[in-house]
Amino acid sequence: MSAVAHINQYKTGLFYTDEFRGDNSWNGYEHNVLFRNEGLDENGLPQFSNVAMALGTDDIKDSRGVATADFDNDGDMDIVVSTNPGDLKRAARVTPTLLRNNIGTSRNWLAIELQGVESNRDGIGAEVAIETAEGRQISHVTAGGAYASQQSMRLYFGLNEAIMVNKLTVSWPSGKTDQFEDISAKQLARITEGGGIEYFTLPSVDKQSMLSAR
Repeated sequence: MSAVAHINQYKTGLFYTDEFRGDNSWNGYEHNVLFRNEGLDENGLPQFSNVAMALGTDDIKDSRGVATADFDNDGDMDIVVSTNPGDLKRAARVTPTLLRNNIGTSRNWLAIELQGVESNRDGIGAEVAIETAEGRQISHVTAGGAYASQQSMRLYFGLNEAIMVNKLTVSWPSGKTDQFEDISAKQLARITEGGGIEYFTLPSVDKQSMLSAR
């Protein structure tokens, strides 16, 4: 088959046909993995363990992109995994997999949304640092984050037992800095560059409807 024929078949979605691919997996039915951070060992090196089988996330689909967001607005990050359908005939019956995180909902958290003025609208490239009684955390607003995937622009900080963020600092791409103090946990803080901070309660989501959504 000529190179042109290959390209034409790919463009029309016929390159990965059932005759060529069948229901076989391109990755040999390898199981997805999910690593838990176990902290540092005695040498100060990070340790991780694969907990996918224990949590039921060791799928054997042809998983590709992965993104995190708080889909059910309960204050922790959920995971959505896209699946390669292989060809157009299979696309309608291959749906993304939503992995809901219901483990950390009893702990405290703070969600942050940024709106740039001199910087770009979404605050991409901004650094957000928080300080609580338990220590300091830093996160960044990024574009992308995984193969063919876009992470949520909303930042989440796990606060454990802390009920208050003592200080929050936003370092914008423009070079400006905004600082705020004494922010209560379990809410969304929306910060406008140079324009202050607003607080919101995340709207509740019908989690049962999420299970039946397609």
